[in-house]
Amino acid sequence: MAFEFKLPDIGEGVVEGELTKWLVQQGQTVTEDQPLFEILTDKVAAIIPSPRKGTIAKLHFAEGDRVSVGSVVVTIDDSAAASVPAQVPAQVPAQVPAQALAPAPAPAPALATTDRVRAAPATRKLARTLGIDLATVPATGEEGRVTRDDVQAAAAQATTPAAPAAQEAAPKALERGASEERIKIKGLRRRIFQKMRDSKDHAAHFTYVEEIDFTELVAMQAQLAAGGLKTTFLPFVMKAVVLSLQKSEFRNLNAHIDEAAGELAVQRRYHIGVAAATEAGLTVPVAHDVDQQSIRQLTETVRHLGEGARSGTLTAADMSGSTFTITSLGKLGGMFATPIINYPEVAILGLHKVEKRPVVLGDQIVIRERMYMSCSFDHRLIDGHVGAAFVQSIKTYLESPAFLLAELA
Repeated sequence: MAFEFKLPDIGEGVVEGELTKWLVQQGQTVTEDQPLFEILTDKVAAIIPSPRKGTIAKLHFAEGDRVSVGSVVVTIDDSAAASVPAQVPAQVPAQVPAQALAPAPAPAPALATTDRVRAAPATRKLARTLGIDLATVPATGEEGRVTRDDVQAAAAQATTPAAPAAQEAAPKALERGASEERIKIKGLRRRIFQKMRDSKDHAAHFTYVEEIDFTELVAMQAQLAAGGLKTTFLPFVMKAVVLSLQKSEFRNLNAHIDEAAGELAVQRRYHIGVAAATEAGLTVPVAHDVDQQSIRQLTETVRHLGEGARSGTLTAADMSGSTFTITSLGKLGGMFATPIINYPEVAILGLHKVEKRPVVLGDQIVIRERMYMSCSFDHRLIDGHVGAAFVQSIKTYLESPAFLLAELA
């Protein structure tokens, strides 16, 4: 008999994902718990195992397609085992990577005709909240994607007298050249592609740049290394950021913007996203409750997140919940850049390269360890003087690490 396997609920708030890779082929015999396909969501990459043994009768999606929770992904002919009820593994099987998620016992019901509409999960959630059928909304986003603005426009039109609809122009395809190579934008790169577009479409970016003197922090780092604690500058920066966010005048920077409600959701916990470069692209693992961790603990947290990002073993919890993000180009940092906000957050801090530079102190030219720091803010919510003062607060802590440690005592 034919068993239709639907995409299970693979995480809180996840309504769809991108099928990035098939691990089986039509006609192939599979065993229970054998990996079927890879799925990429807004929160995690996962490998989905087979809930039962049988023969792959049909693959319903192609690699790169968006798949909604509850949609039939693969049909399995399990005639030989028809009398045996499907079992859900109690834990992830050994042959499946740690981030793999087992199918839910009762797959969610299939969604309506909006399943195949191209839209981000947040856009789908907004449409459900406003009672808008995505299948009826004209798409203006990249690659025919429905944006939040499209949904809000449809909701506004639904409450006003109908007017002749303007014909939406489809994106014009580029003429294919004889000497060019075409690369499908998919997987993590497509996720980055959309998140960057969402951020630029919504947040009104402005960037403030300051030069930070790291000389004393470099010396402290060397002392800690001599005592057995080898750490980077990042845990100190994270602590300086959180101490600044805890000040009443900067509390609105540790927040998310809820466009649909017209509200700023100020967060009471301090979860710092740390942008990490991987072979697949940029990921943002999250260090949770940074205010409650010591420098030693943060050093281990940063190491764990960095290794997990590179190996692809981070969990959904490791990749979600950030309230403020730090991005660093490390040795490639150059002078400064304009980091793009991790929307719906309202600010992001960019770190660059620490290097020796000549500096005038008093009447003397001395060599100091210096770094440029770039911080981008959503100017709709954060005034320029507030953003500048926030960076100056971070600078004070980093240039005088004794005061930073005194605050942490």
